[in-house]
Amino acid sequence: MNQARSWTLLAVLTLSLGCKTEEEAKQGDFIQLSPRESLIRLSIDLRGSMPSEAELQAIEANPALYEAFVDRYLDDPALAETVANLMDQRLLMRTGGTYDLMAPGYSAEELRVAVNNEQAALVRRIVDNDLPWSEIVTADYTMANPVLAEALNLDYPTGARGWEKAKYTDGRQHAGILTMSTTWLRYPSAGGNANRSRANAVSKMLLCDDYLSRPIVLNRAAVDQLTVDPETAISTNASCQSCHSTLDPLAAHFFGFFVYDDDDPTEGGAATYRPEREEGWRYYSNKSPGYYGTPTGNLEELGALVAEDQRFVDCAVQTVWEGLTQRTMVGEDWQELSGHTDVFMENGLRLKPLLRSIVNSEEYLAKYVLDEALSVRMAGVKTASPQQLSNIVAHSTGFRWEFGGRDLLTDQGSGVPVLLGGIDSLSVQKRSYNPSVGTVFVQKRLAYAAAWHVVERDFAADNTQPELMKWVLVEDTPDSNPEGFEEQIRQLYLHVTGVPLAARAPEPAGLVTLWRQVHSVEGSPKKAWASVITAVLRDPTVIAY
Repeated sequence: MNQARSWTLLAVLTLSLGCKTEEEAKQGDFIQLSPRESLIRLSIDLRGSMPSEAELQAIEANPALYEAFVDRYLDDPALAETVANLMDQRLLMRTGGTYDLMAPGYSAEELRVAVNNEQAALVRRIVDNDLPWSEIVTADYTMANPVLAEALNLDYPTGARGWEKAKYTDGRQHAGILTMSTTWLRYPSAGGNANRSRANAVSKMLLCDDYLSRPIVLNRAAVDQLTVDPETAISTNASCQSCHSTLDPLAAHFFGFFVYDDDDPTEGGAATYRPEREEGWRYYSNKSPGYYGTPTGNLEELGALVAEDQRFVDCAVQTVWEGLTQRTMVGEDWQELSGHTDVFMENGLRLKPLLRSIVNSEEYLAKYVLDEALSVRMAGVKTASPQQLSNIVAHSTGFRWEFGGRDLLTDQGSGVPVLLGGIDSLSVQKRSYNPSVGTVFVQKRLAYAAAWHVVERDFAADNTQPELMKWVLVEDTPDSNPEGFEEQIRQLYLHVTGVPLAARAPEPAGLVTLWRQVHSVEGSPKKAWASVITAVLRDPTVIAY
């Protein structure tokens, strides 16, 4: 599935970067990344940004430092947001919507960010405090910032400013994401659906099991019965019960968040919890709350049972593994995943040991493999996510592509992440790892903007300490300072891609020619250098690692 992408990008990288030959990098069935390439992959995956040149030189001098860098990056503050992004590929909470909530005194942008991050804030807390992943469904609190606390009337620490532990004040129990209002705003349920879509959302998010993907065969009589009396058909037809016997008891837990009429303003929407509606299941499926055959009395008990389910464990491992390896798990991958699952369980469902296990594996560090069957499933060259690309460019140029206070590459409501192969959590719910026309277009526009930011900043008259343009002055030309031009271009590539150009690489001469051509037309050294920097930022290695 990923083989075409892997081989295409590998060809580009091999030709442009002078990578090791197969004989030099072969280890068993795997063609391994070089030490420099492995650290770039590790840093982007765990921190979302490139390593420093000092770090890259250190690992080249001593490849055995890789595991020490793993430990260092697992303690990096950026890890929590990286994991939150990984988990949101499964939770699909960041839609960019506000669900008509209001927070007087705060801007619409502040409200939107707050509403889309209640679950992510809990994930970040789990990572920052090295808590077990089961906290996601057993936490006896929620997470809030002042904006969300205002919008949802939460008990939030007085004087606090950031994301802190908070409590709902409407009498609901707390069970992690199972009792967050924004969870059920994101996953609503129409009246006749009776929370079944919510039950399936729980199954998909936490167990990696989508009821809608199960094969079901209905005869004509059953279809006719469903159109006349759906609840009777569901409760009596064997084909229907193959799913509904477990789905309906799961759905019965969420009637406290049930809304009979979305158009009735007195209903308050799914953000409002109503304990008097908890018994609403009696009027629909008449299936009492339960979890796959085990009766439950409340959402706290449901969360505890989910946390004890082996499928919950397997789903967490699958989600992290798929995100880090950019592979979609299939049956043949179970043996590979089982070792990571063992580590996860032996360490009390803590995420850092799981991450360590994956990034230390041969498969993760492979450029490609010699085994034909495995090579079809491998992603030897990976594609930067929208969040990673934003960080990579910001790290190398200081520029973030913002509009109206939004980072266009990371804001899933902007539409730009989808062009880059990302998701919007609604109509696009699965990442594409294959570079597309949209990827090239966004990278091009981003490169233009970032390049102009660099020349305006570094060539400003009052700037005596340029960050990138250190080897040339704005008045220099290829004739007056040829050595400076050569070194500047080489340093740009090194800084942006993390990989030095080969001694006889054609890029310096080619970009000097580009500088001359643009300068001859525009008469502006700034525009000429902006064109050069744009070309560097459009290199395939910026989005492939």
